[in-house]
Amino acid sequence: MTREDGVSSDEDFARLTEAKKLVGLQQEHGNRAVVVREISSRILKADALATDVKNLTLSVRFADCQNAVLLAPKHRVVCLVHAGWRGVRSRIMTSAYALLRDEWNIRPEDTLVGLGPALCINCAEFTDPLSEAPELRAFTHGRCIDLRGALDEELADIGLPTSQIERLPDCTRCRPEIYFTYRGGDKELVKNGFVNGMSVRLV
Repeated sequence: MTREDGVSSDEDFARLTEAKKLVGLQQEHGNRAVVVREISSRILKADALATDVKNLTLSVRFADCQNAVLLAPKHRVVCLVHAGWRGVRSRIMTSAYALLRDEWNIRPEDTLVGLGPALCINCAEFTDPLSEAPELRAFTHGRCIDLRGALDEELADIGLPTSQIERLPDCTRCRPEIYFTYRGGDKELVKNGFVNGMSVRLV
C-alpha cells in the first residue's frame, strides 16, 4: 500500500486487503519476532511476525524503513518483517529466521524473500552514523548508511541464496509522489498514522 491508498488505520488495511482477520504489531524498531495465530490489533510488541494459519492477514507499516516478506512454500509458512535502521543494526532478519527454525524447522534455503521499497544509500542520512550505528560502520559512507547493503549481507550470512531474493528498487524518499516518507517531508502525516504498508496471507 502506498500514498494513493491513504492508509492511516487498521480499518484501512482491512478494507484494502479484504482481510477478515488482520494482525498488526506495535512496531518498536527492534529485532523481536513472534508467531501469531489469531487476530491482534497492534498489541504485540515486535517487528516481525510469522504464521502458518490460512486466511490470517499479516501487516507491517513503514515510511522509509525496509520491509520484507519471507515465504516457506513447502512448509506453508509466511513471515513479514519491518526493518528500521535500529532493526538492521540489531539483526532483525537473524531473529526472524531463528523463529522460523525453532517453530517450524525452516532453513534459509527453504524460503523466498521479497524486499519492498526503502531508503537508498543516498537518502539514509544520519547526524553521526558512527556513533548512532557503530555496528554498521562497514556500510557507512560519510553521513549515510547503506542499510540495504547491510540487510543483504545479513541475509547472505544467514545462508539465503541470492537467487531466492527479489527487491523492489524504489526509494521512498526519492519517490515521494508514490510513498509516504518520514525523512522526505511527511513527518507530521506519519505521526498521524499515514504510512505505507505491506500485507500477506496464506490461502
